[in-house]
Amino acid sequence: MLFFLNIIGNIVSAIVQIVIKKWYFLIPQILISGFLFVFVSIIFTFSPPDYYGVNKEIPKDIEIYEPLEKEPTENDFGKFDLVLASSFQPGIYIYFTNYKPTEKGNFYIKAFEVTSNDHLSADRMKIKSKANVENLESKLYSGEIMIYEGSWGDKYGARIELWFEPLNGSKDYKITERNYIVEGWMR
Repeated sequence: MLFFLNIIGNIVSAIVQIVIKKWYFLIPQILISGFLFVFVSIIFTFSPPDYYGVNKEIPKDIEIYEPLEKEPTENDFGKFDLVLASSFQPGIYIYFTNYKPTEKGNFYIKAFEVTSNDHLSADRMKIKSKANVENLESKLYSGEIMIYEGSWGDKYGARIELWFEPLNGSKDYKITERNYIVEGWMR
């Protein structure tokens, strides 16, 4: 809407410049407006909206949680070893775990859409969500995840799985999982 108001404003401004006989002011105005039009067109052409979560329904027959709006307290963990909290933008989340590993390694997250079992952000999630475990005495570990599928406001259900990768080369193993309502991060 603002883009079209800008176009109308430019047309009105051009007419006024011609009427008051200062047409030479049109040259920078046309150049700047043309550049902005091309720039915005390129952005929308190569970065179209992601409609992944638009028609997804959040199932009513499963236990599903909203991410916290704050850092969790001991009470937030209850019977779970995994808590998800919203970050500064939709689609970016911080996970917390109070799970006590017995060996050094890395926690990481795998995420799946609950109705279709689509692996969310599969190529980036493991690397970006790693939380290093060097101090086995730590009470709380955390890491950040970004879900790229979908756009802001298009919420859907996701199964968030907490995994552990031992440093000794043993096979990775799943610790726990929990269902959350998530939305995608808009680039």
